[in-house]
Amino acid sequence: MATWRTPGVWVALLCVAPAASAQTHTLIETPRPGDCFKYELAMTLKGELRVNREGKTTAIPLVASANHLFAERVLEAPDKGLPEKVARFYALAKSTVAIDGVSGGTRAIRDDRRLIVAQRPKDQHLVYSPAGPMTREELELVSQHFDTLTLTGVLPSKAVPTGERWKVGNETVQALCQFEALVTNEVTAKLDEVADGFASISIGGNASGIELGALAKVTISGRAKFEILAKRLVSIEWTQKDERDQGPASPAATVEATTIVKRSAIEQPRDLSDSALESVPRGFDVPPALALVYHRDAQQRYDLAVSRDWHLVAQTEQHIVLRLIDRGDLVAQVSFTPWTKADKGKHVDPEEFKQAMAAAPGWQLDEVLEANEIPADNGRWLYRISARGTMEDVKVVQTFYIVTNPDGEQVVATFTMKPGQVGKLGSRDLTLVGSIGFLKK
Repeated sequence: MATWRTPGVWVALLCVAPAASAQTHTLIETPRPGDCFKYELAMTLKGELRVNREGKTTAIPLVASANHLFAERVLEAPDKGLPEKVARFYALAKSTVAIDGVSGGTRAIRDDRRLIVAQRPKDQHLVYSPAGPMTREELELVSQHFDTLTLTGVLPSKAVPTGERWKVGNETVQALCQFEALVTNEVTAKLDEVADGFASISIGGNASGIELGALAKVTISGRAKFEILAKRLVSIEWTQKDERDQGPASPAATVEATTIVKRSAIEQPRDLSDSALESVPRGFDVPPALALVYHRDAQQRYDLAVSRDWHLVAQTEQHIVLRLIDRGDLVAQVSFTPWTKADKGKHVDPEEFKQAMAAAPGWQLDEVLEANEIPADNGRWLYRISARGTMEDVKVVQTFYIVTNPDGEQVVATFTMKPGQVGKLGSRDLTLVGSIGFLKK
C-alpha cells in the first residue's frame, strides 16, 4: 500500500520539514603543535573524610582551594583528536588544605620546577619536570588540577543544532574525573544556545571509576562557552560531587569540588620557546629519574627518591610511611625511621639489630628467612633481615634494612607485606633503600 500518498503523511512531513533544515553549528577545535594558550584555574572543595577511630566511623571536615596560572604550548597532537603532549610554564601554582579545621599551610612550586611537561600517549598520563624529581606536594599541585590535555574533549565531534545532546567520550571523562580506570560513563553535553558569537554548552551526568584502588562514584554538572568565529573553547565550569570508598592508600570521602577554567590563545611566550624547551625529552620516552618523587624527613636528616607507585600515607617527626599500589592492589608498606647514630666509620652490631627487630611492637616472629650484609656504594653499610611472622593476627613477611653512612648516620626501612605479595614486590625494596640520601647538618 502506498501510504506515502495519504494526506496524513503530507501533514507530518510539512511539520517536520523546518526541524530538518534547522541550522547546525560546528563546535570543533583541533589543537595543533605550536599552539599556545593561557590558562587560569580556580578550584574550591569542601566535604568530609571518613576514618575508623576506636571501631567507629568518624567524619572529618575537609576544605581546600587551589589557583593556577600558566601558559601551555602543544608539542604533540594527532591530525584529529586531543593533544598528547604539552609544555607548561606556571606563573602561579598554589593550594591550601584544612582538615578538621587545622590548616596544612600553603603548597607552592619551587622556581626551578615551573617548567612542566604533561603527556598522555595511549591514555598513559604522566606529568614531570625536565629539571628533576618533584616533591609529592609539587606533583599533586601540577598533576591533579583540571586536565587541559583533554579539555576540548567535551566538544562534539560533528556539527550539531541547538538543543542537540552528545555523549562525552570515555577518555575525556576518565581524565577530567581523575580516574585510573573508568567503570561507567553516563556524562553528556548539550548545545543550549548560540548568541553574540558564543555557544553555550551544558554538561552533566554520572560516572564511576577506580582511583588509588578504591571505587569512586561522581555526579557532574557544568557549563562551557565556545567562541564560534575563533573555533575555540574559552571557558568551562565543572562541578563534581564525589563519593569515594576507602582504598589501600586513601580514606573514604564525600566531597564536592568546583573548578572554573578561563582559556585564551596567546603568542608563543619566551618561557616556552624552542630554546627554553631544550631540556624537554623528545617523544614520549622519559628518563626514569624525571619520574621519581622526592621525599624529605621532617627533621631534615635524610631524603628519598621513589617511583610513583609508592604513595605517602603518613609522615611524622620520626617516620615516613609509604604504600606500594600496583594497579589498585596493595603490595607492601614501608616505614622509614632514623636509628641511633653510630661512631664515625662504625655501624650497629648485626646481632643487636636482629634482637631489636625481633622485639618490634605488635610483631610476633615465627622464622628468620635470611639475615645478611648487602653490598652498598659510597662507603655505606647495608644489612637486611627477612622474616616470617604475625602482625595483628595476620600472617605477614617483614624485611628490615638498616643503612649506615660513613659518618655513622643510620636509617631503618621496614617492609611489610602478605606472603603472596613477596614476588610482586621483587627487588623494588632494595631499589627504594638505595635511594636514601643522608642530608648534611
